[in-house]
Amino acid sequence: MKEPVKRSNVPVEDTWDLTSMYKTVEDWENAMRTASVLPEKLAAYHGKAVTSSDSLFTVVKAILDASRQVEKLYTYAHMILDQDLSDPVGNEMHQKAMDLNTSLATSLSWFNPEVLSVPEKIMVSWINETPLATYKVWLKSILRNRPYILSAAEERIMALASDATRGFSGTFSKLNNVEIPARLPEISDENEKRIKLSHGNFVPLLQGADRRVRRDAFTGFYREIRGNTETLASLLDGQVRTNIFRAKARNYPSALAASLFSDRVNRKVYEALISSVHQSLPVMHRYYQIKKRVMGLKKMYLYDVYTPTVHDVDVKYTARQGEEMTLSAVKPLGKLYVDTLRKGFKNRWTDRYENIGKRSGAYSGGCYDSQPYMLLNFSGTLDSVFTMAHEAGHSMHSWFSRENQPYQTSDYRILVAEVASITNEMLLANHLRSQTEDKDIIAYLIDSQINDFRTTLFRQTMFAEFEMLIHARVEDGGSLSTDWLNKTYFNLVKLYHGDAFEYKEEDLLIEAEWARIPHFYYNFYVYKYATGLASAASISSRIINGDEGVIESYLNFLSSGGSKPPLELLKDAGVDLETPVPVEDAMNKLSGLVTDLEKLLEK
Repeated sequence: MKEPVKRSNVPVEDTWDLTSMYKTVEDWENAMRTASVLPEKLAAYHGKAVTSSDSLFTVVKAILDASRQVEKLYTYAHMILDQDLSDPVGNEMHQKAMDLNTSLATSLSWFNPEVLSVPEKIMVSWINETPLATYKVWLKSILRNRPYILSAAEERIMALASDATRGFSGTFSKLNNVEIPARLPEISDENEKRIKLSHGNFVPLLQGADRRVRRDAFTGFYREIRGNTETLASLLDGQVRTNIFRAKARNYPSALAASLFSDRVNRKVYEALISSVHQSLPVMHRYYQIKKRVMGLKKMYLYDVYTPTVHDVDVKYTARQGEEMTLSAVKPLGKLYVDTLRKGFKNRWTDRYENIGKRSGAYSGGCYDSQPYMLLNFSGTLDSVFTMAHEAGHSMHSWFSRENQPYQTSDYRILVAEVASITNEMLLANHLRSQTEDKDIIAYLIDSQINDFRTTLFRQTMFAEFEMLIHARVEDGGSLSTDWLNKTYFNLVKLYHGDAFEYKEEDLLIEAEWARIPHFYYNFYVYKYATGLASAASISSRIINGDEGVIESYLNFLSSGGSKPPLELLKDAGVDLETPVPVEDAMNKLSGLVTDLEKLLEK
């Protein structure tokens, strides 16, 4: 396994091409200087926006134009930084972009209260009968927030507060991606070669067949994490209190309610997800028992979870092979989809490999005025191929949305964001199974698909439950001490993993896992992975079965951006998350996979 290299040593063809935004950093700096006057220009509209429908049209257009410019500046800066979080140039650019974003928000703190000062009947007539209809969806989202919009002075304070409170997630990112990796120990790999642990190689090492390597990676990684938990607990406590402050200031009943409001999701949907997964835990526990038996383990530890149950299949891929596998898998989605993604891979949408200081994990990014982008840390495992397919789904969703929607409705809500990515993963799993009759390979692929359920539905729901608990703890007057966080997280791990594991000796280190999860700084984001899997399971099954009209409805879904509320978009694609059916269908699919695996592994 290769150790990460310096960014300057990464081949250009393996990096993303950011020139679709700015040709050079100097061009970005020139654009930043030009945009620096935008907050002052927009502030000058204060008191003039709602004198007539025409004046409001002028102001809305100016706001959206400014937002589009600042979004592009910020996107470029944060992607420059993500290439190497220790780079002082990237850090300075990112700070400048965030400062401009805050200035813009502060300069517009008067706008929503001013819009809401117009009597509702008059505003509705303006939206329906004038050029403002162009911005109907965007304006209606503001009107819907009427109960939670504050006075202009209070909105200004809220905008200023966002600048003061953003340090919790930023400090976590630096600690998690720069300082902790620098202190991670070396271990010996399966060939007795010394290798330094990193975020990029941690999971691949846990997936290896050598149990000693898995144990050493697990213990080495989490011992370093545990040495930072007092600081990380303080950061998480600050982030949770920030979420609660924002919710209380706007008179939401809770931080969870505030987060769900924008997606028009009832709290019961969130709680029902957790309840449904609890009811299905025996299926996953049965899988762990199968795994323990097949692997011949008298005692199974949590560092055994990631390794494939089928050890005889040692599969490694290049990034180029992963791209071809992804392209083959998505052929059912049609020529436009495949040709566009192929062009994207060729034209450097992707930053492929880990390098020193690079942001860990993976994401799809970009903005309305750029091509889509994918940050990967490709390691050659099947899991990293699935990650590639996942991010390609996000990028194609963004491409279809930006091609078919104006700027103001191009940004789809996070609730639907995971559907396209997980649909791609399920299409990839089906494609790979269709390419072989080898029982061992089929078992390997089924095991991989079960692990998708484990990581996306069960693990993310466990995270969602933890996030709900930590916010409730602070809302009830408590604090997030290291001891409480460790104990609460460890109890959830035991609940979700069942009695196949020991929960002593090496397993005890898992109590600190909460400290390395960036999604806990995203304000109730993780449950959307789970609902996304349930939605994708339904859509992908219909695509694979060749159901009439499913491709057309799915591509329409991808093209719709944020033109409708997210639950309505999903209903148009044939998924109703307000019923238990999608989650139940996903659980039935999982149960079938576990049964198939058990039969294939019978001796």
